[in-house]
Formats: sequence, C-alpha cells, structure tokens
Amino acid sequence: MDNPQFDATLGGEEHLPFTVNSFKFTASRSIEIAAMSESILRPSKTKLIFQTLPVHMRRRVMSHNCKRLPRRLREGHLEQLKKSGLPPKQKRPSRKYRRRPANLLNEYNRRQKRNIWLETHIWHAKRFHMIERWGYRLADRPCDKAFRACYRASSAHCLLQDVSYYTHIQITGPIELIGEIFDCITNKSCGLSVTAKAYTGGNRRGNIDIYNPNAYPFGYVGRIQFLWITKEDSNKELWLLVHPSQIKQIELLLSNFINPNSENLPLEHIEKKRKLTNKYSDIKINILTKAFNMFRLTGPKSQAILNSAIKCIKALNQVNDSWLTQIGNTSSLYLEEKNDYWENAKLSNSPALLPPNVVIGLIIKDPRLSRPSYRTKAQNNSPEDVNVASLINIPSYLSHSPIWDTRLHENIKKKLMTNAQFIKHVTKTQLVPGEINEDDPALQYVPVVLMQRPGSQNANSKKLGYGSGWDIIVPAGYGIPFWQTLVMFGGRAGGLRETESIAFEMGENFLPPDSEAGSLEEKRIEQQLKERYFRRPPSKRVNYQKLGVNSPFICPWRILLSDWSGKNVNDLYVMRDRKLLDLLQDCLTKKKVPNIDNADACLVPVCLHMENKGNLKQHAMICLPQSNDLQIIKTLYEPLHEDKNEKLRKQKRKQHLQLLKQMKRKRRKIKKSGCQVKNVKKVSNREPSEYVKSMRELWLPSNITTVRNTCLRPVLGYVCKGDFSFTEAKSVGVGYIALNALINLIKAGLNKVLIRNTSSRKYRIAKIVVIKTE
Repeated sequence: MDNPQFDATLGGEEHLPFTVNSFKFTASRSIEIAAMSESILRPSKTKLIFQTLPVHMRRRVMSHNCKRLPRRLREGHLEQLKKSGLPPKQKRPSRKYRRRPANLLNEYNRRQKRNIWLETHIWHAKRFHMIERWGYRLADRPCDKAFRACYRASSAHCLLQDVSYYTHIQITGPIELIGEIFDCITNKSCGLSVTAKAYTGGNRRGNIDIYNPNAYPFGYVGRIQFLWITKEDSNKELWLLVHPSQIKQIELLLSNFINPNSENLPLEHIEKKRKLTNKYSDIKINILTKAFNMFRLTGPKSQAILNSAIKCIKALNQVNDSWLTQIGNTSSLYLEEKNDYWENAKLSNSPALLPPNVVIGLIIKDPRLSRPSYRTKAQNNSPEDVNVASLINIPSYLSHSPIWDTRLHENIKKKLMTNAQFIKHVTKTQLVPGEINEDDPALQYVPVVLMQRPGSQNANSKKLGYGSGWDIIVPAGYGIPFWQTLVMFGGRAGGLRETESIAFEMGENFLPPDSEAGSLEEKRIEQQLKERYFRRPPSKRVNYQKLGVNSPFICPWRILLSDWSGKNVNDLYVMRDRKLLDLLQDCLTKKKVPNIDNADACLVPVCLHMENKGNLKQHAMICLPQSNDLQIIKTLYEPLHEDKNEKLRKQKRKQHLQLLKQMKRKRRKIKKSGCQVKNVKKVSNREPSEYVKSMRELWLPSNITTVRNTCLRPVLGYVCKGDFSFTEAKSVGVGYIALNALINLIKAGLNKVLIRNTSSRKYRIAKIVVIKTE
C-alpha cells in the first residue's frame, strides 16, 4: 500500500531538507510565541501569577513582596497588584546607607532618648525579646525555647545576666551620722543594720529593707544592697545598689534628710528641720547612672568561668596605664596578697563554699586576652585541699579597689582599645601566630570588684545553695569585652524572666505588694491580662462570675484585710520581723496563737507546696479548709454561681447589633442617592467605646466590696507567683495570707490549706510554710 505522505526513507515521496533555517522557523512562529508570553504575563483566568509556580517554589510572602518571585514573573505580578488597588510602598533606604557608621550612631542615639540602653543592648537585641521597663530597654527572655535550659544553667552550670540597670548611690560623711539616718529608715528586727561590724570593714556586702522615716512596719520602699568602701585616709564611703523601680523614692528619701523642705510647715517643725540640716549638712550624696557595668553569674560553674576569664596581675611592671600613674602609692593595692587569696578561692568547686557576701577587689588583664577562639564550657578545677582558714580569715585590704574612685573613670575609658584596634595591635606585635603577649605594656589593666552571693540558706529544703554565684562590677566601656568573654566560656545568657524564676525557685517574691513598685507591677500585670482576656470572643472567655471569682487578674489585698479585721484598712504591710516569722512557723505545728501588733493590716509571706496533683497558677485563691475537707478533697468542687449580668449582656449585644444594622442601611441609602457624607472623621483613638466599656464592666465588675465569703470556703489570701518548681519537683506557689486569717487557721488546728485556681472549680490541698527573708 502506497503512502506518498511519508518520508522518502520510509517509502514515500516527501524529501526533507538536510538543514533547517532556525531564524525563518522562529519568525514563522513569532505570533504563537507572543501569544503564549502574553497569556503568561496577563492571564485571563482568576489565577494569580505567583500561583502558577510549582508548589515547592511558592512562598507566603510572594503576595506582597515581588522580589520573592522569579524575575520573568515580577512585571506581571506588579500589574496584578496595581489592579487590586494596593498602594505602592515607599522605597526604603538601602541597607548599605542605613548601616553607615555615622547614620547608625545617630539612629542609636535617637532611639535612646526614650529609654536608656545598656552597653550590651545590641548583643541582646539580636537574641532576646526586649521590653521597656523602669526607664530602660531591657532583655526579657531569649528568642529560643530556653526556659528549662536557663534553669539547668542556674542549678548545674552558669546563668549570666546583665544587671547594669542597678543604680549606684555614693554617700560620703561621718559613719555616725550615716548610721543615724539609716536607723530612721530601717529596723533591726529585719536584719543587721548598716553600721554592723560585719559590714563596716568593707569586706562583705549587705542587704537591708528601707522604710519611710519612722514609719515601720508601714511605708515599705524596697530592699537594697550596700557596701562600705575604705579610703587611703581611713575615711569611709557607703555605696548603695538600688533597683531602678525604687531609685526615685530612695533619692527623695535621702535628699529630705540632708535638705529638708520647709514649705507649708509650722515654726516648730521648721526649727527642728533646721537643726537636722545643720547636723547632716556634712553628708553628700552622689547618684551615678551608667558609671559601672554589673554582671550576675548564678550557678556552681560561675566559679570556673571567672577562673578562666580573669587573669590577675601580681606586680605593676612596665606600667603604661595613665589611670594607674594617678594612684601614686601603688603598694596600697596589695596585688600579691589579693592574688594569693584568689588563687586559694579558685580551688573551690562552687561559690557557695566561700564566705557569704565576701567582696574582692582585683586588677586584671584585658579580658579579651583570655577569650577562647571558639565557645567552650569552663570546667571546675580538680578537687584539691582548700585552705579554709585563709578563706574565712578575710584580710582588711581585700575589698580595696581603685574602681570606686570616679575620677579615674574617664582615663580608663579613654585608654580603652576598640575591638578593631585590639586585633590590629595584637597581630602586629605577636611573635607567633595565635599567641598573645600578655605582658604587653600597651594593653590596659582593668579594675574589677567581685561580690559573692550565698544563695538559699534554708537547710530544711532542697534549695540549699541554689542561687549562689558572683556579681562582677567592671568600669564603663568594658561591658561588651567582659560579656563576650563570659559567654565564650560557657555562660548561658538570661533576662528579666530568669530573675523572676530564680526568685521563685528560692521562695521569694520579686516585688512585694506593700511597696510602690510592687503595686505598679500588679497594675501592669492586671492591664496586660485584661487586654488578653477581652481579645478573646465571648464564647471563649472564662465566666469568672459563675466560678465565684471577684478579682481574677489582681489580688485585692486591702479588701481581704478589711474582711478579716472587720474594719476599713487603707494601709498594709508585709511582716519582715524574723523572730515573729519563726514564731508563726512554730505556731503551725505547736498550735499556739501569738499576740502581734497591727495584725489587722498585716500580710504574712507564705510558700505553698502541692501535696497531690494540680498546678498552681498566678492569682490562685488560698482558702480555709473545714475539718472533713481532707477526706473528701477528691470530690470537693466549687458550685456554679449565678451570673446576674448574663441576660443584660445579651440584651445590650442585641441592641448594639440592631444599631449597627440601622447605620448600615443609612449608609447604603446615602450612597444610592449619590450624596456625599460630610464631616465624617475617622477615629484613630485606641480608647474603647462606651459600649465596650459597659460590656467589660458586665463581664468583670470593678466595684468589689468583699472577697472573703464569695466562695464555698473562706478566702485566706492569694498566690502571687505559682508554677512548677524544678527544685522541689512539684507545683509550688509564693503568696501572702492575712495575719488574722492565719490565726484562725492555727486555732482550727490545721497546717494545710485549700487552693483553687481562678479558672477552675476544683479545690486541692497544699502545705503552708512561712517565708523568712535571708
């Protein structure tokens, strides 16, 4: 059968050419190629251009960033965006322009006008969630999931924190007059005074509770750290380390003693204050911010990290430091003696083994000299015999340090080498690559102060020694060199969340409720929790009125005290008398009730340990059990209460929806008629409307008058911080109980309480322990 249409090689009559002209072939198909390109760039279908890509090449960000698409599809994608009505974005200055040193420095200075930055801010900002607190921009928590890792670091390794936001206050004057001032604003029942012999030598750091003048036990301000500094002329200075939440109160408190205000006062008071002015006029107060950097190392490996990072100098040979030449008599530095003490302290495997709160002043080499080339974990020394006697007998010169002379700070800062200068100098002067001449006279010596922290001293708990470590104070300008060196030796960086976690594990409250800082912190947390609560739809919110919870987001301490005292309580205080706290703890076992003054306004700090299942949460209620509750605890639930505002909420919601529909109809009518709506301004205010405010009031009423008998069992107190404790391996809470309520618990012959979380109806048993501050 003949097939003439086939190729001649197959028996047909068609003869194909031996060559093909590609140009003619493409020209003849140009119309088809153009049509195909047009269909790709401007598709007639509803499919977007970035949706034409295969699945593995698609990215969510392609819908608003055309640079994520291949180049051949960007033009069509931009046209689609224009058709959709999206506004064109303004071109951002290039990163190269923004990262110029001058522009970058100006930008950093501008951003620091609102909140103060620490020297390690840039390092933290790349790795941490940053928050605004107390006028600073501080690191809150790491960006990675590091909660358990930070606990392991504080308990078995080393947790590193930058606490340079503490403000230093320098007080100079006669010790007797300084002691008189602090006798007015402190009380010896809370611990040793400032002028105790254990502290005046300057070799130990102390902690003290500050109150308003002669107002104890009311008017609590906060807990501060102090240190006596001995000068060459045997004069002494008192240095205070104050938390930024308390600095304004402390500053006002001290300035009122030295320069009392005589406005609107009777003549008798003016004469008394004039006498005080003459008496305390020799005392001078100097408040220093950003003069020092202070890093906190917590954990047993903090000793090993300091051993690796710090290299002391024994003698001032070939000194080229301008600040050292200003000291004059360098023999007063006791370099060899301090080095011997530190070498003996190095042999201990944990800072908890050293004398508590010991202060060591050292002069060390530049920390960049000892920095490893890659990150390593510093290990403790092999166990050797430590000369305990030499550690206990602290020499009088051990805490002496030129760092407290503020006149030397400028010279130290001027002589500081930047990282680029340091690397350039080392590479030029080193004889062998990789080795550094540590005795190079061009490298600066740095004065530092080490302060030991003993941690928890509760021998009856698993927490003994937890929280021990070192605080190291370094001059301004050396923040990043020291910080990076400590990190490279294995320190785990933490933030404010870790500070609260350590306080919780030690059984302490970070900011107590009877201080101004504590009340502000409670209001901040309440506002944050309320906003989170009302962001949820009504069907997903917990109905606290049905659960019998009046105040789920803040602890109403004054209302609680008023309920248990039977009278209105305006002022409150937390018991800090150590003898009374020990007595109350004994009363829980011996069942004896003591007589305590001002019991109506007193809150007792307690630690709660869950006996069975359950996890304590913040703002949980501490309730008084009945005699048979311990037997029926598995079936003890809070009955559902009546929600009186439920019908009213539904009615207001229905009326509001009708109003919205009416307004929608009016807008449609106006639009159809072609009229323009005049004088319509968009409200950019974030304040909630009156309807929203009224609905929130129906969800969470603010007019609370009582909290004691709102539940099935009387409320004794509240939990300020509750969570699973890794140290105790069970759920633990830290809170406060009204003293009158605790006396009722003792009279009932019980040492256990009932706990109920705000979002639960289940009651659980917890053991109660009175907390004594250390």
